[in-house]
Amino acid sequence: MYKYLPKKTTRFFSVLFTLIVSFAVLALPTSVLAASAYITPATGLITKNNFKVSVYVESTTSEPEIASANIKITYPNILNVVSIEDGDFDSYLEKTNDPATSQITINAINNAGSYKSGKVKVASINFDTTATTGDVLLTIDSGSSIAGANGEQLLTETINGVYTLQIENTTPPAEETPPTTETPPTATDEVPETGVNDLLPYAILSAALMGLGLVVFANPLQRKQ
Repeated sequence: MYKYLPKKTTRFFSVLFTLIVSFAVLALPTSVLAASAYITPATGLITKNNFKVSVYVESTTSEPEIASANIKITYPNILNVVSIEDGDFDSYLEKTNDPATSQITINAINNAGSYKSGKVKVASINFDTTATTGDVLLTIDSGSSIAGANGEQLLTETINGVYTLQIENTTPPAEETPPTTETPPTATDEVPETGVNDLLPYAILSAALMGLGLVVFANPLQRKQ
């Protein structure tokens, strides 16, 4: 026949087993590797033809430090990429834009011994737009990745950029053509021609004056005789 252990002994071993399991669970790593990549500002109203956004990756200090980031961003065809500026990574293996696929690729790495934690700026991107209204979506592609110090894949969350275009038309109105005015004739020093009939009164007046002069001149001569 089997002999049963006293209840106190059974309770003791039960408690001991529970404690052992609890310590074993606590000894196992419980942290979940996670990091995010996001575009800032995440939303907004675009009122100018040129604007800038920044791309960040972020992990907490309890996670592996960030060794590299390979971020791919797609954008609508109403945007043009003007330039891609460096962020806080030590070096950049790739900063390219493919207008045919409307995709930007930024591959940045940190040197060994200077891996980073927390919020790390990957790059800033300058755009200009060919439209004045509409929606703009900047999407972090699923092919993006963040690598930890030991090669761990950390990227678990992405936050895209969503914007609204509302740009006023700044083209000045076309100038109205002034009405055509006739130019007045330019005065000249030429004496206008006169008709022959205009000379007759002057001829008569001249003859009369000449006759009067002769009469006046003749009277003194007669008095002297």
